[in-house]
Amino acid sequence: MSFIVLVAFTGGASRYDAFQILPLRTVSALFAVTGCYFLASGRGTTERALAYLFLALVMLMAIQLVPLPIQVWSELLGQQMVVELDSVVGLTAEWRPITLAPMRTWNAIGSLIVPCAALTLTFAFTRTSRPLLQAVAALGLLNAILGLAQILGGRYTLLYFYEVTNAGGAVGLFANENHAAIFAACSMLVVAFLSMRARLAGEARWWQIAYIAAFFLIFSIALITGSRAGFVAALGSLMATLLMVSMAQRPSRRRRGSGKMRRWLERNPRAIILVPFAVLSGLVVIFVALGRAPAFADIFARDPLADLRWSVWPILAEMLSVHWLIGTGFGSFEQVYQVFEPRSLLMAKYINQAHNDWLQLIIEGGVAGGLLLVAVIGWMAKNVVTLTGSSLGWVSVIFWATLFAIIGGASLVDYPLRTPVFQVSTIFFLIALSRDARDKNIT
Repeated sequence: MSFIVLVAFTGGASRYDAFQILPLRTVSALFAVTGCYFLASGRGTTERALAYLFLALVMLMAIQLVPLPIQVWSELLGQQMVVELDSVVGLTAEWRPITLAPMRTWNAIGSLIVPCAALTLTFAFTRTSRPLLQAVAALGLLNAILGLAQILGGRYTLLYFYEVTNAGGAVGLFANENHAAIFAACSMLVVAFLSMRARLAGEARWWQIAYIAAFFLIFSIALITGSRAGFVAALGSLMATLLMVSMAQRPSRRRRGSGKMRRWLERNPRAIILVPFAVLSGLVVIFVALGRAPAFADIFARDPLADLRWSVWPILAEMLSVHWLIGTGFGSFEQVYQVFEPRSLLMAKYINQAHNDWLQLIIEGGVAGGLLLVAVIGWMAKNVVTLTGSSLGWVSVIFWATLFAIIGGASLVDYPLRTPVFQVSTIFFLIALSRDARDKNIT
């Protein structure tokens, strides 16, 4: 719990120079040591595949920092420009690492201490997926409540935790409004899934009521953010939730004829999905009609940032064509981009991320980074398919597939996984998926 609180209030920024990074990483290191201690003492079991994938990422970053002799380094694809610069200033005998920005790659390795703490603590102190999903649901609810308070307090309220932020918007726990909106869409799904599991397990009715109330609150906040990607993700999450509800409510044979309402639902099965669909659709229409859904209006407006993202695509393609083999080094994108940046795009603002994490991973990590990504996706797909035989069957499949589709889709136009809150939540998702696939009969 203490670790979750730490991440919630200090892990919402993706910038390496945010003041909150120092206490976050320092205290996370202590949590990581604690988790490793209990694991070493025999407490808890690990999901080996996830541990190996994480270790492979650490090793890849570390290899990029190993100095190489000039005879080897100069022959590597994409390094010719640096070789020429070295020749001009007389540094012809220098040993250099693969990364073109060593300090940024060291920072990237340092950033892994937070997800490492999440891994070790989860391995040591949890046994099922339920507490992990509940932790994410709690973060989503806190994100929504804080976003509402920020809107009510105005752009100068002290509830904005970060210096560089979307002041005046519902950023919640994050510095970036887009990241907050995408996280809201993900937490909506998590809350809905937990509600269905609570009903399956026969938990107290107030738990189900609490989940429903949390879902509507998070959905309402998702509607009033200024993020177009978040607005689309929230609607996608809503559609997936309604589909999950429809499939979960199919009457079983043993329950038939046990009440007028249930018999009526058997005769009118579409009502199970049409009623909540009508309610939630009405909520969307009300927000849009009252002008309380700025992201909806922005869909039809011209966005200079979106235009800039399209303008950057040819540059990203050129960077990829040069550095696809070994990469530029994790964390080096900002510096390397400045080498490729044309004069036509020089401006007061600067590009610090590719706004496409799929491409940026290969630009920075090369073929090895791409293969690691393929391995993670393959592992996820295998576990999702396994869930077809679980107690919730296709409801689980829809939940996990939609959840990862939202995160993956958002990463095509932004970089949510570069924030510690999203990193920890994604670690929780991966471990929860592994345990659901292992247990099958989840509750």
